[in-house]
Amino acid sequence: MQPPSAAEATRSVRLRPIALPVEHGSWGLVVEPIALGLLVAPSMAGACLALGAFATFLARRPLKVVLAQRQHKWNERTTIATTFVALYGIVATGGIAAAVALRGVAPLAPLALVLPLAAVFLAYDLRNQSRTWQAELAGAVAFAAVTASIAIADGWSLATALALAAVLAARNFSSVIYVRSRIRLDRNRPHSTALVWAVHGAGLALLAGLAGSVLLPWLAVLPFVVLLARAVHGLSRFRRPMSVRAIGFREMAYGILTVLAVAVGHWMEAM
Repeated sequence: MQPPSAAEATRSVRLRPIALPVEHGSWGLVVEPIALGLLVAPSMAGACLALGAFATFLARRPLKVVLAQRQHKWNERTTIATTFVALYGIVATGGIAAAVALRGVAPLAPLALVLPLAAVFLAYDLRNQSRTWQAELAGAVAFAAVTASIAIADGWSLATALALAAVLAARNFSSVIYVRSRIRLDRNRPHSTALVWAVHGAGLALLAGLAGSVLLPWLAVLPFVVLLARAVHGLSRFRRPMSVRAIGFREMAYGILTVLAVAVGHWMEAM
């Protein structure tokens, strides 16, 4: 009996778990900042930055596969993962280089500001500890900076761009705190309802302050009113039983609501 050919071996390896993230919730971390940035500040340089950021996000999964195999014998799975890391790396580098060629290095300033947080997220993520609170909170803020970079690429000031990113940073941060507490509550484990409400209240106050300073449209505050109400009800005795998967999908819906509300608010002000 002859050994399988290289083509047959490749077909026997599932590409999706190697090439794409397996955590459904992680997609919102990068898709929401890119969507918001391009909706309110579309530009060719911004599109290049979005491409670079998305490719960088995708490179996480195959890189983890390669690192997981570093102490084992090199195999077909490792070869495929290495190929995807290289492909994503080329796309990411090309996208960022094109953005710099079009708008200079100014759009990279927000990304430079969150490098420490990105490093924390990556350190935990590559050790398959992306669900720890340190990784989730660091990632929640770090990925939001992509929105600011896209806005600066369209000519926005640093202040207005960072205010735009603050919306998603606050939304993601409060979402992480809420989801972790909701799951612990449903499992009868210790949690802090007061902390969740305080974080949501602080986020609402922050956005109201930015809107009052004319750095954000007032419509951007509306999703945080909804999120605060969600947190109050979701941690009360009136909540309905819900699976972790359902909680995650509901949070994705709140993320879409936030992006649309901010985008519509900016469009209305531009009219």
